[in-house]
Amino acid sequence: MLQRLLSTQGPATSLRGILRVLLAAGLVAGRVAAEGPFQLPKEEIRIKEGAGAEQLKSNCLLCHSSEYITTQPVLTRAQWTATVEKMRAKYGAPLVTNSVPVILDYLTRNYGKESPPKR
Repeated sequence: MLQRLLSTQGPATSLRGILRVLLAAGLVAGRVAAEGPFQLPKEEIRIKEGAGAEQLKSNCLLCHSSEYITTQPVLTRAQWTATVEKMRAKYGAPLVTNSVPVILDYLTRNYGKESPPKR
């Protein structure tokens, strides 16, 4: 009966395709299981050291990669403040209130500018 189901003629053709897909999926699943669980590579944190770096690591790296932070455009302190406040208000970032000024100092000093150029 299985041979008849797997034949290429008649209404069983679609069933044959389904069985092939299931067989292939089973083979792939077996291979993945034999290789063990997949593990992501450990992230290397690449931020500038200095005052405020530890507060940034413990607060911001909960959600963001270090590359996400270090590749942001050069922002003023006001822009960094708006960004951090948006993370708190809109996205519920669990920032410790007294660490916010320290984080803002760090971001402005290392990845920002104090104020926009005057024209």
